[in-house]
Amino acid sequence: MSYIEEFESELAGKLNAGEDTVSVVRWVAEKVLESYRNGITAGQKGATVIRKGKSRRRGFSPEREAD
Repeated sequence: MSYIEEFESELAGKLNAGEDTVSVVRWVAEKVLESYRNGITAGQKGATVIRKGKSRRRGFSPEREAD
């Protein structure tokens, strides 16, 4: 299960269980902060992220990369 799928599953569980809004918001904030910190740490290690699919930036194509 991917991080997002796991997050969605946990969030749905909390919402379906009827948890109060404050605790759900606090949980989401903690998860976002944890993800942010993990991203910062990965960046410091020089990890290269390779995504599948086409670039979403306008005007960018593999042919132009050689220029």
